[in-house]
Parts: sequence; C-alpha cells; structure tokens
Amino acid sequence: MQQTGPMVTFEGTDEERQLAEQVFRVARFHGRLFAATAPIRLKRDDLIQVLAGRDGDPAALGPALDAALGRNPAVFARHETADGVIEYATTLAGRAPVEEQEDLAHTFKVRLMTPVAAAPPPPPRLAPRISDAWTRPPVFDGVTEEVEPGKLAADQDGLDALAEIAATEAEAATDTAVDAGEVERAIAALRDAAPVTDQPAAEPAVVAVPEPETAAPPPLSAVPPDALRAALAARLAADDRFAHFGDRYLSEDQVDRYSRGDLRRIREFILEETVPLADDTLLQSLFGRRPNDPSYEAARFSINYRLARERREFEFVGTGQSRLWSTTGLAPIGTTARKASELGTDFRSLLDEPAAAAPGATVTHILTFYEWVYGLLPLDGLLRQFFPDPYLDDQKSAVLRFEVPQLFVSFLAELRYPTANRGGYLVGFDEFYRESLAPGAVFTIERAPDNDGQYVIRYAATAQNEQRLLQIDERRNRYVFRPQSLYCQVNPDWTLSEDRYPRLAGAKPLDERERRRPEIVAGMAFERGAENVGAKAAPRYWSTPEDLLPVVNIERPFSLRALREVLESPQFPQFSADPDTEGAFFYEPPAKAQGASKKRAAARDADEADDIDDEE
Repeated sequence: MQQTGPMVTFEGTDEERQLAEQVFRVARFHGRLFAATAPIRLKRDDLIQVLAGRDGDPAALGPALDAALGRNPAVFARHETADGVIEYATTLAGRAPVEEQEDLAHTFKVRLMTPVAAAPPPPPRLAPRISDAWTRPPVFDGVTEEVEPGKLAADQDGLDALAEIAATEAEAATDTAVDAGEVERAIAALRDAAPVTDQPAAEPAVVAVPEPETAAPPPLSAVPPDALRAALAARLAADDRFAHFGDRYLSEDQVDRYSRGDLRRIREFILEETVPLADDTLLQSLFGRRPNDPSYEAARFSINYRLARERREFEFVGTGQSRLWSTTGLAPIGTTARKASELGTDFRSLLDEPAAAAPGATVTHILTFYEWVYGLLPLDGLLRQFFPDPYLDDQKSAVLRFEVPQLFVSFLAELRYPTANRGGYLVGFDEFYRESLAPGAVFTIERAPDNDGQYVIRYAATAQNEQRLLQIDERRNRYVFRPQSLYCQVNPDWTLSEDRYPRLAGAKPLDERERRRPEIVAGMAFERGAENVGAKAAPRYWSTPEDLLPVVNIERPFSLRALREVLESPQFPQFSADPDTEGAFFYEPPAKAQGASKKRAAARDADEADDIDDEE
C-alpha cells in the first residue's frame, strides 16, 4: 500500500532542495512508527554515510548537507550535544520539533501530596442577652431596704411587717394552730443571731504567683555536630515516612521498588562475576542507570535499601564509601586450610590488646610465619583503628581491595570483624605473600584517597637474596628449611633461618588441643629456639620474650604483651624470671612434658631416618 506524506516545501537551490528532500525521506523512514509530533533525531555523521553511498564523497557532502538543512529551519532543527555530536531533528508532519511542556499541575501526585487549605472557622455565636430584670435582686412587699452581701438589715418596720404576714398566715392555717407569741420569739431570735455591722466584709487577699521563667533554647551553632547528628538520626529513624540505610535517609515515597525478578537477576549477575559487586556496577550494568542522571543517587540508595531487607539471599560486605554486595553460594575469599571459627579463636588474644594512638595515612607491619602460611593480617591495636568500622549494625565482614603498584596487581581481601569471643583479621593475602614476600618482610599499607574500601601496599624491593627459610611440608606435616629467593626487605629479628633456629628442622606442628593452650606454645618455643643452660637430662632453657616472639608466632598469633603475661603469670610455675638479667626468663619443662619431648625427639629421629632411606 502506498503511503502519502505531508506536503513540505523546501527552500534553497535545486541541489539543496533535492538534498533536503532526501534527508526528509530518510527521517520519515527512520521514524515511520513515531507520532506525528514526536522528534526524529538523525546524527549528521550517519546522514553523511547514508547519502555518500548514493552521491559520492563524504567530505564534500558534509558542507552541502549543513547548507541545505540550514536553509530549511522550519523543517529541520539543529542540535549539538555535550560530546560535540551534531544532530538534526524533524517530525513526520514535516515541521521542526517543538519542546512541549508537560502539564503537571493536575497530576495525581500533586493532588495527593498537596494539602488542602483548612476551612475558615465558623463565626462566633452570640449568646442570648439576659433580661435586665434577672440582674436585680428580688423585692418583697413590705421590705423597703435591700439586703447587701454580708450585711443583714435590721429595720424594725420590715421585721414587724414580716411578723404581721407570718401571723396572718398562721391564723389562716386550719390544720395546725400556731401561737403568735412563738412567731414573735422566732423573729427575736433571728434578730439577735444576725450581727449588724456598718462595714462591708473584708475580701480575701489575692496572692500573685510568679510565672516560672523558661530558659531560652541554645542557638543551633552551639550544639556539637555529633549530638546534632545523633538527634536528627534518632528522629528520622522513628519516623515511618523515611527509609534509612546506614547513615543515609530518604523519603519513603522516593524509594524505588524491585520485583522478585529484579532480585533474581542481581543474584545471578553476582554469581556470574564470582566476586562481590558494588551498587554502581549493579545499577549501570543491569538497570542502565547513568551517574549523570539527576535521580541516580536516589536509585543508588534504593538498591542498597532493598537488598539490605533481603537478608536470606544478600549480604552487605562494603564500607561507607564502597558499598559491595555478596550473595549466598559465592566462593569464600582466602584460605581454606583453617576454618573461620578456628582463625577467630587463634586471634582471640587480640581482643585484649590496648588501642594504640590514632594511626596516620599509612601503617607499617612485619609479616609473621603464621600470617604468611594462611595469608592473614591481624586486627591488633593499631590495625583495628586503621581499617573502617562496620557500616551497618549487624555487619559481620567487609571486602576491601588492595593494590600493589610495584607488581601491577590488585586483589580482594575480606575483613572479618571481631565478636565477643573471637578476634578480627583480614584474609585473602595467600597468593601475594607466597609470590612476593617471606616471613619477616616489612611492608606498609596506605589508605586510598576518598575511598575507605581501597588500600595500597608498598614494600622496599631489594636485589635477589637466597636463604634457607622455614617452611611447612604439608605431605609429611613437618617443618623444613628450604632455599627461598627474597626480593624484599626483611627484619632480621623475625627471619626464621636455619642458621638461627636449627632445632626447628623436622619439628611437627602442635595439634589443635595443644595449640589452644598458650603455656604449651610458649614452652615449645623455648625448646625449639632458646638456649639450654641446664643438663641434658634436666633441661633448663633461657631466653628473652623478644627472641621467642618469632618462634611463638609459628603456631598461633601472639603479641609481645600476651607472651609476657604468660611468662609472668603465677599460674604457670614452669616459667621464672632471671634475677640476673632483666627481661629474661627460664623455662623448666614439667616431668610429663619432658617425657613427651623425648618421644617427639625419637619420632623426629625416626622420620629423618625414613627420609634418608627414601632418598637412597
């Protein structure tokens, strides 16, 4: 069926009119399903490519196209975007589009949210006027003087008239006979009982009660910001008209709704990426929202608020400036050699560490053997204040991103917050430690600007240096010394080399029951790394806590404070202070411990003999 178009007259030369007519045909074909007044936008570069395929050179066609469309402003409207892209717009009616202002004066939202003006109060109703006759005291016949309040008139004539009236009524009564003398005696008693005075009765004194003075409220500038913020947060949290997520609040009617299908798409997308994703990534990748959208921040709040209410499927693992979301079924971050509960029990002693001074932008840390094996970073008194606190009240962990500019790599680590009976730590440094660092390495952690969920790790690179350092043979479950190439700066006091601790070779790690007892761990450190100043049959080991600290941290995390508490505790008499050397301690293994030590030594010798046989 042939379509008929509007009659459009183009201006310009014959070539310009023909070119404008060709552009109009392309526009009508492009917007053939548009409304008659809907704008049909065509990019200038696209028009040149379409027309150049028919007429020739695109470079020469550009100026001709601008001249032809510029001569017809009634049909084509020229518009240049912020990116420098030139567009031409027209309509199916053959007229340049005109921006129509949407009438929002009578929408349902305006009628629903705009309060109706209260009706004026009704005019006051005037009370009916009381007749003046009711305002005057009554007048009795025969009484010539009015009785004032507090004063009884003692007019003799009035009393005599009253006596005559009473006597007349008494005589008229037929059922009861009353003596006139009794009436006179009653009137005389009334006259004697009523005091006669010329002065009015004194009115009670009115005591003026002063009104209590109300203190003027302090100015808003005098209120501390923290107190003002807390009061405002408490008021908004108690108001059902506001939704809150962390320290942010938004009106409930502006929060977007998400269907079950939307939530399923979010969960599947996180599982496909295999890592926790930020709210920005979810909004831009799944829902097509752009940061330059005026309602982008409201949409960002909405997705965080909705996901926080779906606790069965989603878990918030972000910070205040880096909001990340995880879901059920996502692979855990970090080592699987030990359970999270066991690691939290190992770091439980860090809960008693005193808080250090507020750290700056960077902190320095020395890597221990325990941390190197499991890829951990402890939340001690310093690092506990360096990393961010939980953003939500019930938040258990946070995922942080670490960058190593020297290696051009970045990785995710999980910060697990301490609880009432478990210490806090970071996990996820396994690969970085194994490939770049060694026990005793010194490195710094730096905060990224304007993002509390991103950090930078730096270390001092050195020339290649090969040493025989302590490692663990997982197949035989023994500690061994193996050559390892070092490319970083290490602290010699924390280096577990074969020259310094030769007795660690072939030692077996403690089992879980022995690892939980700090006195056994400290005693084993004496046996493996301290000097025996006693006899071979009755050993007595001597060392300082500083020298024992690297060996103690082989089995479980220990701070210098915790180690000193164990050595100085009267609960463990096997440890005693050296009276001649300040800060040094002796260790005398108990009788049972000596027998166990001999069994371990015999087992170690048997294992070494088996290894020699295997090598032969």
